[in-house]
Amino acid sequence: MKIVCLHQADGLQMPLADGATLRVTPFRESPRVALTIVGPGGGNFGGVILNAERARLLGSWLLKLAAETGQDATRPARPRTARPARAR
Repeated sequence: MKIVCLHQADGLQMPLADGATLRVTPFRESPRVALTIVGPGGGNFGGVILNAERARLLGSWLLKLAAETGQDATRPARPRTARPARAR
């Protein structure tokens, strides 16, 4: 199986643990969204293509689960920033 990476200016990326990345890429030709997980070295871990209805359903599930954690789901989480190492 050959994996082809999609590169579009309107795609979104989110850093994950251990240097992996979640990429969300909309299709321009059809109402679909690709979700892919890319490893720290650029290797593909896998992905899925969702039609617009399934993408909305997944989004609603994520909002529901985020709300159940007790954190305000309408406020975007602030990314952690690395602190500079202190000189000893």
